[in-house]
Amino acid sequence: MFTSHDLLDCTWECVRNTLCLSINVAASKGADGNLWCELLSSDKYRDAENYKHKRSNHHYFITSPCTSFPCQNGGTCIPDYNCYDCLCRESFIGTHCERVYCKFDFENGIDDWEKTGTVFDNQPTYGDNPTARSRGQPSNHQGDWWIGGAEHRPNKSSVPGLTQPGNGDRPQGTLTSPAFEIIGPIISFLIGGGCDVNVVRAELIVGGQAVKNETGDCSETMTRKEWNVKEFIGNNAQLRLVDLSSDGWAHINFDDLRGNISCTV
Repeated sequence: MFTSHDLLDCTWECVRNTLCLSINVAASKGADGNLWCELLSSDKYRDAENYKHKRSNHHYFITSPCTSFPCQNGGTCIPDYNCYDCLCRESFIGTHCERVYCKFDFENGIDDWEKTGTVFDNQPTYGDNPTARSRGQPSNHQGDWWIGGAEHRPNKSSVPGLTQPGNGDRPQGTLTSPAFEIIGPIISFLIGGGCDVNVVRAELIVGGQAVKNETGDCSETMTRKEWNVKEFIGNNAQLRLVDLSSDGWAHINFDDLRGNISCTV
């Protein structure tokens, strides 16, 4: 801290100091006719709580690209002289926090998914239902809820370990997600259940056509797999789960679709 004749003198000291990003200046001159001046290595964008106007002083900052408030959806702008970065709140991504980050983990149900047939009528499944019936193949789901095509535990109070009528594999149908935008090269997910891609699979739908598919490994335990979707960046897409058979291992387990996707809502 030092004294200066006026605000301009203090400001120039900050400009000449490469580490200075803002200044505190006394609200009024002292008995000697000078103002005390404090050079600061941070500013109100980086440390909003500690850099506010007070009765004893005023706070000034170097003209910043953040003064135009470029970060959207409550994001925090971090200036770096002529450029800036946006620190996004949870659920938002993008250069300016303009995109809604989404992943489909079934923690909020499937009310916004489109169903055909009956296999997904009692989904999602709560907890590790295969382990509850001593299957020896833990589901490896994330969170509390997941899609278990052979499972019947649609709420926490349901009896654990039960399967769908007909030994679990009888019902058939499809389950299609809401639309999302592909914004990068990778989409990943957990998948298990049957291993015949002709009758049980996850599909990536772009332009109304299935452009990628994947199936399980004939195990209730889901493993993470991924699609390279670089060629579809910028397109809207959907995920579709397909169960077309009532034979043994004709069910699909699925959870935690995530990656370079942005919700379109």
